[in-house]
Order: sequence, then structure tokens, then C-alpha cells
Amino acid sequence: MPVHGRSSRLIVFSLCLYLCFGVDTRTTLFVDSPGDIMLGGLFPVHTTGTTNCNVINPERGIQRVEAMLFTIDEINNDTKLLPGLRLGAIIRDTCSASQFALEQALHFVLSSTDKCPADRGESSGEKRGLNKDTPITRGVVGSSYSSVSILVANLFRLFSIPQISYASTSAVLSDKRAFPLFARTVPSDVVQARAMATLVHDHNWTYVSTVRSAGDYGDSGMDAFWKEADKLGVCIAAREVIRINSGTEDLDAIVRVLRYDFAKARVVVLFTGMDHTKLLLDAVQRAGLVDHFVWIASDGWGRENLPVANNSRVANGALTIEIQAKPVTEFTEHYLNLGYDNPRNPWFRKYWEELFDCTFDTDATASKQRGRRSLQTSAYRSVQRRSATESRTKPCSRDRNQRLRDRLSSGFQQEAKVQFVYNAVYAFAHGLHKLQEQLCPGNPYHPSWDKYMCIERLLNFSGTEFYETMISTSFTADNDDDDNGDDDGDDDDDDDDNDDDDQDSNPGI
Repeated sequence: MPVHGRSSRLIVFSLCLYLCFGVDTRTTLFVDSPGDIMLGGLFPVHTTGTTNCNVINPERGIQRVEAMLFTIDEINNDTKLLPGLRLGAIIRDTCSASQFALEQALHFVLSSTDKCPADRGESSGEKRGLNKDTPITRGVVGSSYSSVSILVANLFRLFSIPQISYASTSAVLSDKRAFPLFARTVPSDVVQARAMATLVHDHNWTYVSTVRSAGDYGDSGMDAFWKEADKLGVCIAAREVIRINSGTEDLDAIVRVLRYDFAKARVVVLFTGMDHTKLLLDAVQRAGLVDHFVWIASDGWGRENLPVANNSRVANGALTIEIQAKPVTEFTEHYLNLGYDNPRNPWFRKYWEELFDCTFDTDATASKQRGRRSLQTSAYRSVQRRSATESRTKPCSRDRNQRLRDRLSSGFQQEAKVQFVYNAVYAFAHGLHKLQEQLCPGNPYHPSWDKYMCIERLLNFSGTEFYETMISTSFTADNDDDDNGDDDGDDDDDDDDNDDDDQDSNPGI
């Protein structure tokens, strides 16, 4: 046997051992929406904590999950796209953490290898196992953070699983030699770094401080900014870093450096993730530096509300970057019409409880059962915020006429990356449609057409060749954005990269 074949078998066997014996996934929640061809999804449904999956992430988590499901429904209702076939989805929570995300991504790999015993997860539908009856994952939509996408892309590459991210902007991911099966529907951070440097230059700010998140997103994004700033004659004062384990004292120290060591640099450029941005503004608030700094921030802040919660005065006047996107109008209507009874999304009721400040668990026994159903992994434990939940005594209404729009204000904004989730799913659909035309001749609605033979051919087709077919396909989505090609969005070969909800213009899809 060739060495490569032997190595692949060893990798599969090792992954089986890891998933089946090294990780307790008995109560892992995931979306299981059945179909003929299955797509995987990786979304940060929860934020991350030091050792836990933390709280529900309404915008980047719940909205994006619903966006993928909405898009699949729309495709399945289109008789011209993938006629005779239905797309399905398995969607898993990354908890905004690389290691946890890798454990979830293993399920997609193992379902495709078809060589492992049962998965012990709990889906939104019936229980299913990683056995011969488990559908192969044809491709994966995700992930959000660049650090997560980089990690899982290395895994998917080994097993020829195409991947399209809707938010990972690190320029590192533009390296097709390292990530041959990765695509994205957002531009590289090099693009926004250039925009930020131009913004600073055009305002005649020639001396600025910088703060970045440690990791792929902040390091590569800020490196790109420094290069662009140098070209434009902008000098850099402080070069501070927020690390994953940075605590209150560390953030306070960064603020002191900005305020006293480089006092003349009132403009501060941020390439930080949303959580780190919040921590920094909290520290500025503690220092009483109201209206002191001018913030120029990447899309890690963007138009998110979390960083400015209780910090509106210290954030006043901030200029933030967000990727231009056109809202998917039909999705907004769909989302606002969702009621509490949404069985496809296993995290939705928890979100509903937090939004309406109520509980569906009306007695202590149910609360204890919920506690026992915490998700445990080798490195993370997904715990519901029991202290907050247990303090809720108001029962949630079971009125089936109640909708999200009843609580969300009239100023509801669609999450900034929904369009890119939408485009990623359509990219897979159009790639599969092109393959269907090649591999499954005949009229899909004629009795003689062999649906199951078609499915088998689509699933057995080389993942690498499917990726090439997909990125060479052009289509115009309903939001009028023409997607095509695999443009990484970088004008140079800088080995930059980045991570938070980041991006990379790719898609073509």
C-alpha cells in the first residue's frame, strides 16, 4: 500500500478514537435538517469564555444559523436549481473557540469517511449516528473567526472537503498552496487595512497608536495596516496587544500606556475582536477617559452593539469599518416572523428566553435536568448561564402568535454577514447544480430518472474537482450581488492574516 494511503487510514483511525472515546459528545446540540445532499455549517452560536462556551450570540450565532436554513429552504423551493434534489444541513456550534470548533468539524470528516461507530450527539431532529446511514457532508459553510477557519481548513484539506467562509478575512487564508479547498464570500483584511490607513491619512492624523488582538485576525490585519500606514507617512506610537488570557489588570495597563506613555497619539487604531474591543472600552471607562480617544476600528467592532454597551461616551465618535453588504430582504421578514416553536434550531428557545426574559422550565426539576445536559468536551464545557436562567421566574408565553418582532424594535438591523452566509450556501448549490448537469443527464421529473444514482455520483465526485467546479461558477443572487471566481482580494503577495469575524474576498462563487 502506498505510504499516503496508509497515512490516511491512520489519520481516520486516530480521529475515530478521538471522537468516540476522547470527547464526551452525548448531549452536543446541533441542527439536523434532512436532505439528499448535506452541507455542514459552523457558526459561533455561543461566545467563548476562559474554559466554557459562554452565552448565546444573537447576531453572529442565531441569525446566521437561521440565514443558512432560510437559504436552503429557498433553494429547495426553486424548481430550476438542483431539480429533483433537496439540500439538507448539519449545523454545529463552534462556541467561538478553535479547539471546540475542531472537535465539531471532526464530525463532518468522520461522516464522510464512513468508518466510525455512532456519533453520540443530539440533533434538533431524530438521533443519528456516524455510520453507513449518515449522509456524507459534501461541503462546509464556515467558519466565522479566521483562527477557527484556518484550523478546520487544514483538517478538511486532508479529506478533500470544500469549505466556504462567510466571515473569515485573514489574508493567510488567501494562500491557495496551504488552503487549496478554502473559499470565502468576504474580502481579505488587506482590503480593510488599506481603507483604514487611507482614512487616517486623509484626516491628517500622522501619529497614531494601535491595539490588536493576538492571533490570526489581529496580527495579520494590523501588520497589513502598519505596511499601508508606512507607505502613507503615518507614524505608529504604541503597538499594544490583547491576548486571549488578558485580564482586567492587563487592559488597564494598556490604557495607561495609551494615555500617558504616548499621550500625543489621541487616535487609536483597533484590529481587535468584538470581545476584546468591549474589554478595552470597559478599561477606558474605568479610567474615566471620556471623549479622550478617537477610535478607528476594523470590522471586529463594525456595527456590533456589544462593545459600546455601557460605554457609549468613551466610544463616542468612533469610526468603524464594516464590509459592504446588501440585506437579504426576505430573510428579515422570515426572521422577525419566527415564533418560539422553532424545532429545527436547538438553541432557539434559549435565545427566546434571554430575549423575552422568561423561562420555559417551570419547576426546579427541569432546571436541574438542564444543568445535567451541559455540553462537556475535553477542553470546554458548554454551560448555560444557570445563575441568570434560574433567576427567571416568569414563564414564557406559549402563544403561537407571538413572534420575534414583538420584542425586537422597529429599528432591527440584519446582521452584517447574513448576505455572505446566503451567498456561500448558493455557491455550493450552483456548484452542485453544474455537477448535476454533467453527471445526471435526463429530466429529473421523468419517472425513468434515477435519483439515487445521481446522489451517489454527486457524493462520490472528487472533492477537489467539485471545489474547482464550484469556484468557476457564476451566479447572480436575489440580492443582486454577482458572485464568481475565487478572487482572494489581495493585490500583493503579503503573507498577512487575521481573525475575528474577518474576511477574504473570495468567492466566487
